[in-house]
Amino acid sequence: MKLDIKDIVKACGGRFINEVEDSITVTGISTDTRTISPGTLFVPIAGERYDGHDYIQEAAENGAVCALTERQSLPSNFALPLVYVASTRRALMDLAGYYRRIHDVKVVAVTGSAGKTTTKDMIAHVLARKFKTKKTMGNFNNEIGLPLSIFQLEPDDEMLVLEMGMNHAGEIHELSMTGAPDISIITHIGDAHIENFENREGILHAKLEIVDGLKPGGTVILNGDDPLLTGSIAKTKVEQFNILYPNSANIIKSEPIGLQGSYCHFSWQDKDIHVNVQMPGAHMVMNALLAAVAGMEMGVSPKEIAKGFDDFTPPEGRLSIIEANDMLIINDVYNSNPAAVREAIKVLKKTEKSRTVAILGDIAELGHVAIARHHELGEYVAEANIDLLVAIGQLSRHMYEGFQTKPSKGKALHFETSADFLNNWRDILAPNDVVLVKASRSMAFETITNAIS
Repeated sequence: MKLDIKDIVKACGGRFINEVEDSITVTGISTDTRTISPGTLFVPIAGERYDGHDYIQEAAENGAVCALTERQSLPSNFALPLVYVASTRRALMDLAGYYRRIHDVKVVAVTGSAGKTTTKDMIAHVLARKFKTKKTMGNFNNEIGLPLSIFQLEPDDEMLVLEMGMNHAGEIHELSMTGAPDISIITHIGDAHIENFENREGILHAKLEIVDGLKPGGTVILNGDDPLLTGSIAKTKVEQFNILYPNSANIIKSEPIGLQGSYCHFSWQDKDIHVNVQMPGAHMVMNALLAAVAGMEMGVSPKEIAKGFDDFTPPEGRLSIIEANDMLIINDVYNSNPAAVREAIKVLKKTEKSRTVAILGDIAELGHVAIARHHELGEYVAEANIDLLVAIGQLSRHMYEGFQTKPSKGKALHFETSADFLNNWRDILAPNDVVLVKASRSMAFETITNAIS
């Protein structure tokens, strides 16, 4: 990155509140003083527990050459050049939009109630076989993270894959307008974040905002197996674009390779695509199909797509396999939603080991459907004949109760906290068990994975 501060001020609609005699060259943008190096523009963000404005002096000491600010009361003789903006959050988005526009890259944007991070990573691996590609860092998919991902761009980059997440209506609209995608992808519509919506149709409307910034003549790729994404609401929203609906009919063959993944044969636009998906589960096969279609749209050949999957490894905590203490652990602790739990149970059910154990925790942000969804998941685990359900958390008591309502060969236990379970886990788990560990991020179930492995 190499930007003149005057261009930055213009892009974010700011003004200097102290005198700047010389031109300033910005070589990086950061919202965290711990990541600042010489040449950085510091963008302080006010949060619930902290206010970045309190760290502007620290940013200067760490090498920042300028800072944005919402405060007009800062000393005018402050040593660091300061640019006043009405909102540093808005300014960060505006700067990212400007930075994206001055780079000659194609952008693929991905959202969905489940699978968006994995699909984003798959797409990036596929595109990287032919193009210099950047992608969203981790799950930096909100109004702070997405701009920081865009600021990674270098002059010779050709592709950028952006993940777009949301909690409320309107959020993805802003992200899409900033990212200005050439291709927009929606993986699935489920109950994630439904606490802020009346129903799934509300979530659908919010996810469809991903096309708001789509380039004219751009392409929309929708999961053709999802009835909401093939229904009238979605069709009306995307009818002005090129619309693609990859679905199960395009999956000619999907053969599980133990718990390590699947061999897949896809057919798309009269071309055969053969890939090894390095993650287990039918939902991962669909994510891989969406990634393959995105690659084809960008001009990646079937052979290059296959090579992209060959060096793809699962993001940590997403259906990754750990062998420890004579057990096989399916580590899926990164996050959770009802649809993802069901898919993970399907993976667990296919194992040939002696006993199957599902350690499941609370699913957050389900709001008015939380009790019902947890109860339904308990019923589902019982009907799948999982040998042991270990439900952990207050909401998961309803999962435990749901399990008890269905005839099953297995049994269920409930613990209020992870600590309660960890005090007893050696009496519960046994050699040769296959153990699924899954819950919402807020449950921090990596403490369980780390303890039992």
